[in-house]
Amino acid sequence: MSLPVRLDEDYHVHSTFSGDAVSTLAQNVAAARERGLRTVCLAEHVRRETAAVPGFLAAVRALPPVPGLRVLAGVEAKILDTRGRLDLPDLPPGVDLVLIADHQFPGRDGPLPPSQVGAALAGGVMTAATAVEALVEATVAALRQAGPALIAHLFSVLPKVGLAESAVPAHLLGLLASAARQAGALVEVNERWGCPSARTLASFAAAGVPLVASTDSHDCADVGSYPRVREIVGAARIAGPAGRR
Repeated sequence: MSLPVRLDEDYHVHSTFSGDAVSTLAQNVAAARERGLRTVCLAEHVRRETAAVPGFLAAVRALPPVPGLRVLAGVEAKILDTRGRLDLPDLPPGVDLVLIADHQFPGRDGPLPPSQVGAALAGGVMTAATAVEALVEATVAALRQAGPALIAHLFSVLPKVGLAESAVPAHLLGLLASAARQAGALVEVNERWGCPSARTLASFAAAGVPLVASTDSHDCADVGSYPRVREIVGAARIAGPAGRR
């Protein structure tokens, strides 16, 4: 298996537009240039009521071009429920990627705090199999309606509810990988959260899903720095010759 994961790209970089980040758009682009990246996706958190997307897109377009660096504009939204609804405002033209995120646990009627799901699992009210199936169902449904999509920090919510990624059975990994391939979605290997696992990456690689590296950085000092991604990709044995290692 030799699907490359390039390390001269960063598909998940936050700026002060997200509120919880410390670097500006210009600082992030400068960091990407200094580190020899060829692609950077400037991605900001949004909710349904977010009104700042047009201003964000205008600010990205106003950045001076950097030779050899492709700059994308993305928005990151959480999955709300098992129907795959996303916490997205109406998006104007110019958004290159929608980053689908499991910030909370998608329930039947809306997002659930991880602590609530963890308590339900610990108390026997919910089984691990039911929880995992709901999460995969929600992610598959979100892929079908997101447009150009990237699955962000896949399964990062599982440790928050007390489950390991190994709880996801192979047939559900296959179902999700097939849905990602059909949707033409990207799947990131996320440095900040150290996910998904090598096992999950191998399943997506086998299905022909494009895998990309992302830092999920909130500080330009972290842009393009990949110690955890290198470890995960190495364990999955899917790193090809392309890009920096």
